[in-house]
Amino acid sequence: MRLIGQIHVSLKGSLIQRDPTLWEKLKRGFGARVDLDTDRMRVELEATAVIDQVRRALVQLGIGNALSLVIDDTVIFQDTDGKPDDLPDLVLALSEHSAVFGRGFSELKFAAEHEEAGLHLVIETRARTEHAEDEPAGIVSVGGRVRDLEPRAGESAEDYRRRVEPLAKDPALFETARMQFESFVGRLEGALKTSIPEARVEQRHAEARVVHAPQGDGAAAGGQPANPTHPAYDPFVAYYPPSPLGMMLDVMLISSFMHMMSPPHVLFVSPAGTPLGTAQEAAADPGLLNNADRVGDDPGAGDEGDGPEGGEPWGDDGGGLDDGGGIDGDFGD
Repeated sequence: MRLIGQIHVSLKGSLIQRDPTLWEKLKRGFGARVDLDTDRMRVELEATAVIDQVRRALVQLGIGNALSLVIDDTVIFQDTDGKPDDLPDLVLALSEHSAVFGRGFSELKFAAEHEEAGLHLVIETRARTEHAEDEPAGIVSVGGRVRDLEPRAGESAEDYRRRVEPLAKDPALFETARMQFESFVGRLEGALKTSIPEARVEQRHAEARVVHAPQGDGAAAGGQPANPTHPAYDPFVAYYPPSPLGMMLDVMLISSFMHMMSPPHVLFVSPAGTPLGTAQEAAADPGLLNNADRVGDDPGAGDEGDGPEGGEPWGDDGGGLDDGGGIDGDFGD
């Protein structure tokens, strides 16, 4: 089961103007007004300010375990050793690069992780200085897993199935995990509003999902979209490669939820992130998932390069682990 949440951080910016054509230059020479505005925005951001404000929000929630920091494809920090409470190390690494990134950047990716209430959470912040007018300057994505459902080191598929199968039949486990996750995302939203008062901070969703992959669709195990606004984007996958046992878990959960009298509030989705219906709807209508198999996914849903409105891509997943004291300043400076 995947726990996925998203928070948008919007800041005031200025419209980017394009260069005038020769004809437009001539028109302006005769006193005519020429509209050179584009649908792109520019926000003045400093990397040190962004990290400091997000860090303060994380510290409010007791989060101090950093995973990585990547700025414009340069790996500033990466926790390859799994060292706990290393957020100060990330801040120190950034200070050593402040001469390069202190005055601006194109894209920043900052990830941390946290454990609470039996959940393993990855919190990824992405910020851009230029973006489409209808998109936020920053996106904070949260991906989580139920710790007891994660495969253990050296655990065989059969051992995993025997251990997890009884848990899959406990609706209270999933309801509790969902509510704890929603609470966390809500608290993170509140902390970001406090640490970035000049921004508009809006939670977009926080939900529990199970992927229904007909005929063993491989996208359920991988196929991570690069764009964080994509409905299938899961920051947990960006930093922890999916286990082959994840598909086994999805199958067990779907089968279990379909036979429960009162299934938990979980959303069934396709590998491309397309909603197929809730567990309650699928239990009431067993043909729901079969119909979804016949209809198939929206061909456009798997487009990894575009945002919801076809804007510019947010970039690749270079912030994952496969890539290689407070700091003054504000997010919106």
